[in-house]
This record gives sequence, structure tokens and C-alpha cells, in this order.
Amino acid sequence: MLITAAALAATLALGACGSSGRDSGPRCPGVRLLADAATMTQFAPGAGRDLTDVDYQVAFTDVEAECRLVQSRREGSAMVVAVAPVMTAMRGPANSDRRASFSYLVSVLGRDDTILNVQRFPVAVEFPGNLTRVTVTDDNPPVIISIPLPEGGDGRAYDIVIGFHLTPEQLDYNRQRDGQAR
Repeated sequence: MLITAAALAATLALGACGSSGRDSGPRCPGVRLLADAATMTQFAPGAGRDLTDVDYQVAFTDVEAECRLVQSRREGSAMVVAVAPVMTAMRGPANSDRRASFSYLVSVLGRDDTILNVQRFPVAVEFPGNLTRVTVTDDNPPVIISIPLPEGGDGRAYDIVIGFHLTPEQLDYNRQRDGQAR
């Protein structure tokens, strides 16, 4: 299993996963956001944790995904998926450098939610001029995921899960804010 953000995307003519009522298209893996990690709040250094202490916040607003079944005599079948997360970053009152740096994770899950692969992708955002909100699509190039398929298998046995790389404190903050304290 391979996840790379490489120029491979430029050479693939990916067909979108979809259904027209026929069974002729690829059977794509599910692509979803991890609810607890769909947002991230970065506070300025120090003990304060109220609105005035927010350095930046970022949230996924969409995930663009396309897939294609690729067959090779030597390597067998693989489901190749291109994902491009769309994120909106918001500058907080404590942000003095007009920048936000964060990472997101792309995970491939197999049956029973077994983690088969996880990779981290860094993102750097600048807030030019008076902008306090910037939307970024990480699609140049998109993340390319190649999932080897067993004989007769299809992509529906897998899930691609995307979320921000959070500290334990950021995860707790998300859960408390969303009323999910555990």
C-alpha cells in the first residue's frame, strides 16, 4: 500500500467514483473525515484558553476524491485514489505572524477498521493583508493512494479517513467543545 503526494497525479486520468445504476464503474473505497479531528484550534503559548488566546483555527470544508481501478499483469489490480482535502484556516486574535502551520493525516483502513497505512502531510498558510480567513485545497499534487486488491476484490473493503494531526490537548478541546468529553 502506498500513499504519496507525487507527480503521478498528473499522469493519471482518474475517473470519478460514482454510480449510474450499472455495475460497470469502479467500486471505490469510502472517503470520510474523522469527526474528532475534523477541526483544530491552536492556542498561543501560555495557560490561556479563551477566544483571545486563539492563534488560529482550521477546519476541513470538503474532501475532493476520485478513483480508478488499475490492472497490471505483473502487479495485479489496484484501486488508485486521488484525494484533495479542502481546509479553511481562520486567524485568531493571538496570531501576530499572520501564519498557520499544521498537518493532516490520511489513513487507509481495512476490514474491522484495521489501520493499514497512515501518512502525515504538512500545510503552511499565510494570511495576506487584512484577510483573517483563507481556504486551501491541497491538490498540487493531490494525495495519491494505491490500494492493492486481492483477486476479485474491490475498493469497498477499505476506507480512507482524513483528520488533522492533533495533540492530546487539541483532541480534548475538540471533544469538550462538541460535548463529547470522554
